[in-house]
Formats: sequence, structure tokens, C-alpha cells
Amino acid sequence: MARFKNGIQGLFTGKIGDLIGVELNGQQFGRSLPRPSKKAPTRGQVNQRAKFGVAMNWLRPLKPFINIGYQNGQDNATPLNRALSYHLKEAMLGTGPDDYQMDYAKVILSRGALVTSWVLEVISEQNDILYIRWDNPPESRYCDPEDRINLVFYNVQKEQYLTFENAAERSAKEVSLQMDKSFEGDTVHGWMHYVNKAGSRVSTSIYLGLVGKK
Repeated sequence: MARFKNGIQGLFTGKIGDLIGVELNGQQFGRSLPRPSKKAPTRGQVNQRAKFGVAMNWLRPLKPFINIGYQNGQDNATPLNRALSYHLKEAMLGTGPDDYQMDYAKVILSRGALVTSWVLEVISEQNDILYIRWDNPPESRYCDPEDRINLVFYNVQKEQYLTFENAAERSAKEVSLQMDKSFEGDTVHGWMHYVNKAGSRVSTSIYLGLVGKK
């Protein structure tokens, strides 16, 4: 039975007026819908909502990478929420709701205990090939030759991503990537990080800088 302050009514589900039927522990109850606040949102609330929208819209297409890159944490948050929390605090540019944007140099798509390598070269070659060369720290449990590289590229003009999963092993010390031909001449930012063979550990991502138009 659905229970109301003014007595017992018949069974129902869904919404009737300002009441909604809900079930708890096998019992059905009628609950008043929350009344919308008549107060206008504060400037801080408007700004926070705008930041949230920018960060979430930018991170959501990368959720498979975020799920790997932010899989480890000391809280009960989801990987996407951990990533969102960081980027809201540390990786936003702008002063108001109409001009917020990501600070690409501060974007971190992965945070973890594996050590990063030293990126020596990022070169755009003919036929839309991007060549990346790196050197590695001494081998250890946090720097295994079989660690794999994931890469993410973002085209600012087209608002499109290009991703490479398991592009090379750490021991290769170089990789050549076939970039999207339509990216030529556009502003493209890049990031790379390592994942161990078991997929249980990651490195903090490295910002590769602008790999397209300067």
C-alpha cells in the first residue's frame, strides 16, 4: 500500500501531482517531490556548474583510458570521479562560465606508481607519421621492459580524439604512429602513459605538448 500523511491510498507507481510512489523494504510509500528552490544560484554555483560541464564533456569520451589511469585510489570514488575532481581543481582556464576551457598542459589522464620514461623526441614526419623516442630509467618492479604505452591526442579545432592502446613496449624506446590525415594543420595536444602487462599498475601521464600546428 502507498502511505500518505492523510491516510492509506491504493497501490501506485510513478508520479501523481507532487507525490511519487517509491518502494522500500517491500513496502510502497508516497513521497513528496522536492520543491525547486526559489533562490537564484550564486555566482560561485554558476561557475562551478560551468566548470563541471566543461571537464565532464572533455573527459567522458576518454572513459576507457580514465578507468585504467585512475583505477587506484584510497577512496571509494569511481575512476571518472577521481579524474574529474583533479581537473576541476587543477586543469581549468578561464574566469567565468562562458570562457572556461581545459588547461591541456595540466591535463593528467593517468596517475600511478610506475615510473615514467624521458621523452627525447616528438617529431612530425611525412605522410602524417608521428615519431616518438624515449629513454628508460633502470629496470625495476616499477619500470618493466614489458610495460605498454597508451597515447591520447586531442584535436582542438575538430574536438576529436585519437587514441593508441598498447602502441609499443617500454623496451622499444621508440614508436611511429599513423596520425589522422584530417588533423594536418590543426592544433593537436598529446599525452602518453604506461600500463603494466597485468593492467593493474599505471604511470602518471606525460604531456607531449603540441604535436600539430604550433
